Amino acid sequence: MAINPKDPRANRSRQALLEAGIEVLLQNPNASLTEVAAFAGVGRATLYRHFKTRDQLIHELALESLALTDSAMEPIKAQNLKGREAIEAMLFAVMPLADRFHFLLSLWNIVEDDPAVTEIYERQLEELAVLVEQGKKAGSIKIEIKTIWIVTTIDCLIYAGWWIVRGGECDAQEAAESAVQTLFGGIGA
Repeated sequence: MAINPKDPRANRSRQALLEAGIEVLLQNPNASLTEVAAFAGVGRATLYRHFKTRDQLIHELALESLALTDSAMEPIKAQNLKGREAIEAMLFAVMPLADRFHFLLSLWNIVEDDPAVTEIYERQLEELAVLVEQGKKAGSIKIEIKTIWIVTTIDCLIYAGWWIVRGGECDAQEAAESAVQTLFGGIGA
């Protein structure tokens, strides 16, 4: 039975399942669809009308994560921030997403080869590379360090921040500050 996208009840069920998926997978990345359905307060039949497999649910959550990352970047783009300034603002904008998408760190292998996920993620990395190049031209980022190295470092700092925030070792603000300091100041004394 196909789901009518204009059916408000079906949309509420789908949203409840997505929210439940985030909560349940944050607690247990190995959780089953049955556990997600129970947390959402919907039956298995409703669950399977929306998501046939656990991987399909994770795929939807990965797309939502990437969309929220794009949304977090919109104000930075609207301010026309460039280079280092934009990178710093981006780190402060995305660190708060740890509470929603930390679980993807351990489940990324499920979606990493998906064309839709790959397209968005690669576009985001390319946009970050443009910011790095802008910083190099402005003299705020060392030109001798390869852009791909810097982009990968920033990506890893985001993941490290998400991991530490979710573990309760610091909050998103402190994680962003540490990422900025690490990236632009290095760890040397």
